[in-house]
Amino acid sequence: MANIYSPYIFVMPRVLCADQQEKNVIIHLRQKHVRKMLDQVEQIRVFHMYSPVSEWRKWIINAEPINFKRNDENHDLTLFFNTPKEGEYSICLGKLEENGTFVELATFQVYALREDLFRLMPYKGDFHMHSNCSDGKEEPEYVAATNRKTGYDFMALTDHRLYAPSLVAKKAMEDFGCDMLVCPGEEVHLPRNPVHIINFGGKGSVNKIAQDNEEKYFAEVQEYEKNLPENIDEITRFQVAASEWAFDKIRECDGISMFCHPFWRPWHHNYIGEDVIDLLLERARFDVLEVIGGFYRPDVECNMLSVARWQEEQAKGRQIPVGGISDSHGCDGDLTGWYYTIIFAEELNFNSLAAAIRDNRSVAVHLIPGTYPTVVGPFRLVKFVYFLLREVYPNHDELCRIEGEIMRRALADEEKDAVSQIAARKGAVQRYMEQCWGKAPFPGV
Repeated sequence: MANIYSPYIFVMPRVLCADQQEKNVIIHLRQKHVRKMLDQVEQIRVFHMYSPVSEWRKWIINAEPINFKRNDENHDLTLFFNTPKEGEYSICLGKLEENGTFVELATFQVYALREDLFRLMPYKGDFHMHSNCSDGKEEPEYVAATNRKTGYDFMALTDHRLYAPSLVAKKAMEDFGCDMLVCPGEEVHLPRNPVHIINFGGKGSVNKIAQDNEEKYFAEVQEYEKNLPENIDEITRFQVAASEWAFDKIRECDGISMFCHPFWRPWHHNYIGEDVIDLLLERARFDVLEVIGGFYRPDVECNMLSVARWQEEQAKGRQIPVGGISDSHGCDGDLTGWYYTIIFAEELNFNSLAAAIRDNRSVAVHLIPGTYPTVVGPFRLVKFVYFLLREVYPNHDELCRIEGEIMRRALADEEKDAVSQIAARKGAVQRYMEQCWGKAPFPGV
């Protein structure tokens, strides 16, 4: 659905409320060379992408023309139409032949959302990655700057057994004045438990709780074992109990717990047993399941098994929130930007993101360069995210990229006024998203 005019025209707003009120949508000229096309427009037709169709390719012909007016000074077109149903709408600009036949000149897309989703914003980020404080390649500050360059609104650095590096990344972005939300975090590895668990946003280290008093940890896990079925083997019993102990400790620290890559297969064997996977999913004491993440191109099977298993759990009536994470160990190589999470939240702060995840308002995105995106999550959100990836995120990501590049140059001592440059761009990403929602005016309009 590529549109050759998209880089040269603003459509505003892009996201509308699905109701009976008439909407005003502006087609705004950004570059003069497309003026000729806009000047030819004689009729505009708008239709819902899933409206009834009498015959193949008859949807444009069947759509009723809408009212619009032309601004003779800047050649903008202002359109007037309704979006009563949720979903994607096509705006077809056209001219009329002598016999009255409608000839399409260009088509643009907008999306209408019911009020419950329209009032939220999509926030894009990754909360599983590593720095050179554990087994990653780069310093925490550099990892954070690269995440902004990648196009993220939020992140958490989660080094193996280490909480402190995430605070270094957080302080670095605060010192720059960057709008990206950096949350604390760690990858939790507990004694005798191979299950990988993420502490996203917790106010303390769960690794440290276990390390500081290992005897107490084992005693408490033993109590957790008493709540498990009696007919399971000793290894499975302990690993499930220890994992649930970690999930609860993360929650006590006000964090979000993620059960990571259930079908990871290192060294020709799954890293945990199937009975462990079954029990953890059946009991679902964690907050979010990694369904997309951390694998290289040849390892796609691991992700697809996670997706298929999540779908099976959904069919059983278990509403398990999903996430996508990179698990990158070098942010300038593969994995960074390949896998991430989009969360629909009221505000860009951790409490709002956490509430949204627990309310099943997140999707996992798999977007390896050169491939088409795979989006996993509740169907309603998935449909909207595909629209965002096409129509909204390219400009969003470019704004983030500029900020990330400034900070990376500063970390290399190649940029002396990074703080003032970031300050000058303060709020640019959020402002752009609000413009797409019609909550802020576009420049020049």
